[in-house]
Amino acid sequence: MARIGRLVAAMALAGGLAIAAAAGAVGHSLLQRSDPAAGSTVTEAPAVVRLTFGEAPDPRLSSVRVLDATGRSVAAGASVGVTGSPNDLQVPLAHLGDGVYTVAWRTVSAVDGHAAAGSFAFGVGVAVGETVAPGGVPSRATAVENASASPANSLARFALLAGLLAVFGAGFVGTLIHPRPSRTLAGMAVIGWALLAAGSVAVIALQMADAQSTLADFFGSVLGGWALRRLAAVVVVGLIIGFIARRPGTGRRGFAAITAAAIVAMLLDVITGHAAARGLVSVQVTVQWIHLVAVGLWMGGLVALLVSIRGATTEEKAIAARRFSRWAGMGLVVLALSGVIRAIDEVGTISALVSTDFGRLVIVKSVLFLGLGTLGAVNHFWSVPAAARTLDRLRRVGRVEVAIGLTALVATGFLVNFAPPSSIAAAPVRQVVPLIVTGHDAGTSVKIRLVVAPGTAGQNAFGAAVTDYDTGAPVAAADLSLRFKLDSASGVGDSTLALTSTGAGSFEGSGTNLSLDGIWTITALVCTPVGNVEVPLGIATRIPDQHVDVNASPGVPTILTVHLDAGNSLQVYLDPGTAGQNELHATFFDAAGNELPVAVATYLVAAGTEATVLTPRQLEPGHFVTELTPMAGTLAVDVVGTAPAGGSLHAHLSLTVAP
Repeated sequence: MARIGRLVAAMALAGGLAIAAAAGAVGHSLLQRSDPAAGSTVTEAPAVVRLTFGEAPDPRLSSVRVLDATGRSVAAGASVGVTGSPNDLQVPLAHLGDGVYTVAWRTVSAVDGHAAAGSFAFGVGVAVGETVAPGGVPSRATAVENASASPANSLARFALLAGLLAVFGAGFVGTLIHPRPSRTLAGMAVIGWALLAAGSVAVIALQMADAQSTLADFFGSVLGGWALRRLAAVVVVGLIIGFIARRPGTGRRGFAAITAAAIVAMLLDVITGHAAARGLVSVQVTVQWIHLVAVGLWMGGLVALLVSIRGATTEEKAIAARRFSRWAGMGLVVLALSGVIRAIDEVGTISALVSTDFGRLVIVKSVLFLGLGTLGAVNHFWSVPAAARTLDRLRRVGRVEVAIGLTALVATGFLVNFAPPSSIAAAPVRQVVPLIVTGHDAGTSVKIRLVVAPGTAGQNAFGAAVTDYDTGAPVAAADLSLRFKLDSASGVGDSTLALTSTGAGSFEGSGTNLSLDGIWTITALVCTPVGNVEVPLGIATRIPDQHVDVNASPGVPTILTVHLDAGNSLQVYLDPGTAGQNELHATFFDAAGNELPVAVATYLVAAGTEATVLTPRQLEPGHFVTELTPMAGTLAVDVVGTAPAGGSLHAHLSLTVAP
């Protein structure tokens, strides 16, 4: 008992030291608030943009960019951390004129290395709409993309956790359960260490890949420092296990050393996880550490017990089974209580429990836990009392427990790659009218209705509905992707966005493919039951309202003058302006009233939700014309030209076509 007391004291000391280190540490760095706020309009241009995240980002591996409507950076320097506010990043700005600006951020958590990215817009002197879902329902003001939630990350975490539990289980059974620990337990510890080492190296490598950094930058960062500590712990555990494996005569003292080393490795894993991200770090780390130790005692210990009681039934093996049953019962209670505490902290509400991926995985783990608890009770009250006569019952039920435990471990591997709902801020939103365009394929087999929200340059949500051209019934399309081509400027490569099916003929997704202001052709690539089809759709990014002068005189076309930035303007008229054959003229002027020598221009003409991209011919520098045959009604017209000094000149207006 004295030896056990010294072991417990050593574990407590190691735990206290690691928790003290964790108290200064800071999971998923998701945006909580910003200054200027997402979607807000400020009257005076800010000198800096400051972002506050739910968990501390690593300043060396994170970035914040501020872009104008043409995609040009307006930052006056790189983003940096804020002294005294570890959860904040800020970036200095050059002088901003009136307009809409996009803030694009990418963070790497200083604790667990999870990468996340997002963007939002704010206006200087002009209003800006918030991101809305494709159906017009408001969503978060900040579009977020979690770069770390990948199968590779989950597999690496699974290997790491399985290795930790195996090492701890072998050490625990060799120290407190089995009267005479065997070489078999040492072999299990070796296999567990191999999994632990492989998982740790994979986790660190994936963290570095998510951070998109060099070796020097990564290991010079806060995250890299914790990675080195993790590797050092793995090396120490390996040295201890290697020593025990080569000298099995060390007995319980050797396995106690393995157990203590596993405890420290568990603490380092907890310190670099969600528990160390926010709030009362020491308390949450302690609870999570106890939870992980309880899992190791129950599941890791069960595997080690099954390994050590193979073969014929003996009194020694029966004693080990009875001892483990008592410890497992205590571990079950501790596991349940600590799990509830952590779930309350991370999930927060019943709504988040059932409506988020994180919460649903918690439910899955809870159901698996109930199954494990039931099987544990069967072993305790049925298998263990019969252990002196036969161990077959314990082995059969135990193998089922292990299978369910591995399933729970897989769920845990995925769980650590999702942000806890309590770390995600509900950002304010506004309702805006999304852009809606429709079109059909050349063979008139399908129609597509595409909804783009908010429709400005930058992050957008996309929703597509695929219907039969003749009947209007939803088409059971297998896949749908969008290819983006910027028609109003050269030198910008095409991009593609795959949408996710949400029902019969319905698809959704989000991305920054409309990265620049201008006129775009979005080609929907649809995989239908009868083959693949392409549907071209024209769209112009939404711009702030512009002042338009109307000059109407009897007998001549109505001339509309759109006032642009820097005193420039655009005169547009439709000749003759009645239904049928027409010419659409557009002429750019500078602030002095002279024709501005714009060399290239692009038109987008929309009647209702059907839009057409047109390339006009140049009559003279700055003056463009194209033919079209509109019906009576209203035309929405966008004209985008390339300014002589670079950049785009974008005008949006409405024209009335008389009968």
